[in-house]
Amino acid sequence: MSSAHALMLSEQRKLPRLPIPALSQTIVRYLESILPLVGNDKDALAATTRKAHEFLKAGERLQQRLTSYEATQENSWLEKWWLELAYLSWREGLCINSNYWLAVADDPRAYELAAASIPLLPSDEGFNMGRVWDSGEYGEFQVRRAVRFIQRTLDFKELVDTDRLPVDRTRAGPLCMSQYKCIFGMTRIPRLGCDELRQDEATTQSRTILVIVQDQIYAVEVYDRAGQRKPNGDLETELHAVIADVVMRAGQGELDAPVTVLTAGHRDRWATAYAQLEQQPHNRTTLNKIQESLFAVSLDTTFSDPLGSINAHQENTKSHGTQMGHNRWYDKCANYVVDRNGAVGYIGEHSPCDALIPAIMIEYVSKAVAQEPIERGVLVPQTPGYKTRVRRLRFTVDDEVQGMIREAKAEVERTSRASCSRQIRFETYGSDWIKKTAGIGPDALAQVALQLTYYRVHGALAPVYETASTRQFLHGRTETVRSLTPQVAQCVYTMCDATTTPRDRYTALVRAATKHQEMLRTASAGQGVDRHIFGLRMAYHRLDPLPNESAMTDHEKHAIEEFFEDPMLARSTTFQLSTSGLFPSRYLTHTGFGCVAPERAYGINYIIESSRIKFGIEGKTADVGNGTDVELFESTLRQTLIELKLVCEQAGTKSTAKQSRL
Repeated sequence: MSSAHALMLSEQRKLPRLPIPALSQTIVRYLESILPLVGNDKDALAATTRKAHEFLKAGERLQQRLTSYEATQENSWLEKWWLELAYLSWREGLCINSNYWLAVADDPRAYELAAASIPLLPSDEGFNMGRVWDSGEYGEFQVRRAVRFIQRTLDFKELVDTDRLPVDRTRAGPLCMSQYKCIFGMTRIPRLGCDELRQDEATTQSRTILVIVQDQIYAVEVYDRAGQRKPNGDLETELHAVIADVVMRAGQGELDAPVTVLTAGHRDRWATAYAQLEQQPHNRTTLNKIQESLFAVSLDTTFSDPLGSINAHQENTKSHGTQMGHNRWYDKCANYVVDRNGAVGYIGEHSPCDALIPAIMIEYVSKAVAQEPIERGVLVPQTPGYKTRVRRLRFTVDDEVQGMIREAKAEVERTSRASCSRQIRFETYGSDWIKKTAGIGPDALAQVALQLTYYRVHGALAPVYETASTRQFLHGRTETVRSLTPQVAQCVYTMCDATTTPRDRYTALVRAATKHQEMLRTASAGQGVDRHIFGLRMAYHRLDPLPNESAMTDHEKHAIEEFFEDPMLARSTTFQLSTSGLFPSRYLTHTGFGCVAPERAYGINYIIESSRIKFGIEGKTADVGNGTDVELFESTLRQTLIELKLVCEQAGTKSTAKQSRL
């Protein structure tokens, strides 16, 4: 929800700071959260309980250190550590592993569309999944739609720059708006061990965007030297000029090496290559120009077959469907992808802001573009006598960097081939039916359905990471909802017990949903388990003893390390279901991110609309994921959602349900 009454940053100073939960409270909640994983193993439960209680006594000094540290931080005790450890020190490649991807609804008025020479037919085995086809060409509609998205994105940026974006609100009050400032002119810079972020006045006030075509990089001015926005016709001319320049150079064999693919691969390889590139002044200028762009736009020659295939569209967006990891600058916080037929996607570098924020922007932009018809043959405004200024950003690459590019290509190819992602559209019901008939919160039903599906596919319960927003606090980002509660576990067992009645199953569902609502509220209030344990771990490893703190005994040190090294803590944070829900969206057709655990794991984003639910799911192929099966998960999830509907209807009443709105 948004308010039209307050300027974007007008309520920042009123926001409370992210709290530090009471240590005893965190220990109690942690022990409750592991009960479904421990099951009947009383010895394992006793061992973990003992370690937790010992830590409760020894960890009080860490709690005091953390409290003292919090008072020294500008915004939050968590902010700097989380940025470093959760994102910037992550060494795996950004493609699929870290960057999220979004797909936007097609324009039904698109024209002059390319089609596969042998198109998939409904009777073909791969029709539902679709495929990415390379046309080897570019389209007029593609360019015109790209310009519309550029212009409306600049509209959004100007709202942010002038503090005119309405403050986001919930029933609890205003939300922190700082992340909106992190979208534009933000670039991740590779460094050995730990990356950096660059955003400054030169990058946020830039007049240029990046346009990437066949891995060739161009700086395109979207504002003139007087600071005025260029009209659509000027920008269309610029994009056509970029395409023409690339096509000409490709024909002459003059394309530069695809340095872009290095941004997709392992961070230390890219950091090593980056350090070598920036030794040359020409390369250093190019890197600086890339960083001093507002956002990136990738123009692809690929398209979806069959036309309109969401599965093929999202596949192309996340990693390029035919040349994996190419034609993107994965370090950019914002990178649009526009295919040959004008289908628009978006990939985001995750470290500076959570996917929710760019998703809100893209919904705004997509809605505005949809209201602006693109008609064949209709002229668009253009500056009289306008002349293009094609500014190609070039790299000089030696043999060693060429070798690293080849390594990155091979790595990203493996990563992409091992990734299976798809869109699941469940059209039978949505939030209206869940609230009115099932009588529970829509998010709770989605989480029960995912856990029940996982259990039926793999025969075990899965530790769950569900994202809760902590934006009610200054510079708040997220907290983990440990959605696998004892009540959810009991609901799963009850649903799988052939001897139980519909009333038994519905009662278990209501109890699970009620507990889930409590867990979500707790996490959103900054009272979750995982961020606090993370902070205590950092207090142990990074914060000096307080001036009046007594010397730590060997027993205390052992108790602290034994807790942090407990296999049950590791197991409970090996999130085989990594999940996140977004707001109801008309224009986002797919939202996806990579799973975080290596085996039998899924990354799932979902959008619950009034009459349907959209799931974006990613998992590894069976050989890499040790039994991960995205196709089976999809079919089982559909069956599970239908079964939950039947249970609610057969129970005959929702009188035992406490209404919950998540």
